[in-house]
Amino acid sequence: MIRIRRLQKSFKGKQVLSDIDLDIEEGQVVSIIGPSGAGKSTLLRCINLLEVPSAGNITVGSKSVSYQTNAKGKLTFLSQMRLSWLRTDVGMVFQQFNLWPNKTVLQNIIEGPCIVKKIPRSEAEAKARSLLAKVGMLEKINEYPANLSGGQQQRVAIARALAMEPKVILFDEPTSALDPELVHEVLEIMVNLAREGMTMVVVTHEMNFARNVSDRVLFMEDGKITRDGHPEDIFGNPSPRMVQFLRSLSHTAESKGEPIHESRYQSV
Repeated sequence: MIRIRRLQKSFKGKQVLSDIDLDIEEGQVVSIIGPSGAGKSTLLRCINLLEVPSAGNITVGSKSVSYQTNAKGKLTFLSQMRLSWLRTDVGMVFQQFNLWPNKTVLQNIIEGPCIVKKIPRSEAEAKARSLLAKVGMLEKINEYPANLSGGQQQRVAIARALAMEPKVILFDEPTSALDPELVHEVLEIMVNLAREGMTMVVVTHEMNFARNVSDRVLFMEDGKITRDGHPEDIFGNPSPRMVQFLRSLSHTAESKGEPIHESRYQSV
């Protein structure tokens, strides 16, 4: 589903991603873990061209992601138009929800299908209602984001991504902005998507999700993927740097008084 070869990304001369090679199969759930600054979110943002790679090749499905940049290193307008299929095939769920504050829940969800895919409004609304029921948010269909909790906003954001009927959904730390008691609301939706066979790439600090739901876990440090394997192998035989990372997560959770669950999610 996704093929990446020799992907590089630099910001103002600083190398953030170094020669990333990665294959993700259809239906796989791949969790990306690692310390802050490892390049995890940048990797996700390069896959759907929210960040323009400095070098390398990306293929989604059978389509090569080809693009051109202007003098400022941004995508040219023509490239943006040509890559509209990419944003349709590859959905994204952000850490900070990114809902339009001046639109209702319904309007947030139907905007993409109506504007980008030219779907009739009645059809888009019917699809939106079905998706909102799926994520447990149908009763909030006419609310504005400001009236929703963080967990509710993130569930709406997932429904919005699903409304475009993507082949892949990228999740960029989808629970990190949530209060601890709201995290399960979003993770349960993600577990259900995994059971349904959605291809998912998830940057996360939720180790129970990575261990029990993922087909593969990638550990990143210093802009490189240093471990890639089955969760049992990755967590059962961690590198010294990964041990340090996991300990830091435990200490952070303990300092915040957050519960540490041994196994909240069963493997899918």
